[in-house]
Amino acid sequence: MDFTTPPPAAELEQVRQRVQSTLPKVELEKSTPPVAIVEKPAPPPPAPPKPIVDLGDLKAAPSLSEYTKNSVDGSDSAIELATQLEAKGEFKRALLAWERVIDLTKPDDRQAGVAIASIQRLRPTLPLWNEKPKLARPITLHASAGKKMAKSLLPILEEVARDLERASSGIIKVKVKVSAGRTSSPAQHATPVAIWLTGADSRSSSTAVRSFTVGSADALRPAILKNVFRITRSHLSRWTTFTAPADLNDAENPLDALSYRLTRLCWSEFATALNPPPKKK
Repeated sequence: MDFTTPPPAAELEQVRQRVQSTLPKVELEKSTPPVAIVEKPAPPPPAPPKPIVDLGDLKAAPSLSEYTKNSVDGSDSAIELATQLEAKGEFKRALLAWERVIDLTKPDDRQAGVAIASIQRLRPTLPLWNEKPKLARPITLHASAGKKMAKSLLPILEEVARDLERASSGIIKVKVKVSAGRTSSPAQHATPVAIWLTGADSRSSSTAVRSFTVGSADALRPAILKNVFRITRSHLSRWTTFTAPADLNDAENPLDALSYRLTRLCWSEFATALNPPPKKK
């Protein structure tokens, strides 16, 4: 046999085709791009636990100045205290805590709004703080106007006096005193009125005097309420350490401001400031 002469090309091609037909078909896998591995961000650290709030002795009757010491921790702490008291159904104490937010801390507009709304919600559901008129602190509401206006001023002042007693939750008792001055000239349409507040007698302290004008008898009562709020606000700001409430805006009901933006503790301290104890001899 001839092992040295290579076979012809046609024979080699037949051999290749015969061998390829006997081999299994293998499909090459398509290459896929590498997948980027993204590490998950670490979970945020757990929020620190809220500090334990001292709710006070819930079995004891609270005083009007309850939670005064808590106010040194700021508005957020006082709000948390009031919120927890409400959650426990301690509504009388919760109202006191909400009042401390606005009279002894320095709340921003949002914090003050939350506290005032809560006071408006709770106050009507609770009895008067002082239900014994004999224990109310005396205040005199003075007014001075022309003779013609003075006659119509007295019944309106008496109505305002009842408004103030309710606004204070029975803490103050208001009597009125009208002084008639010179009658305004007929050409003067707006009638001037002056009001101020004192303690029970002539020896007691007095607030500043505020004067204003009214064009009609219908405008007299809201004008008096508005000026009483401003007198009280100014006096508390000057003579006490309480946080003075913001001034009235034009659309605000002055009786609501007297009831909900001046706290019951403020009314008590205001009456005390107008009725100082007699000097020791």
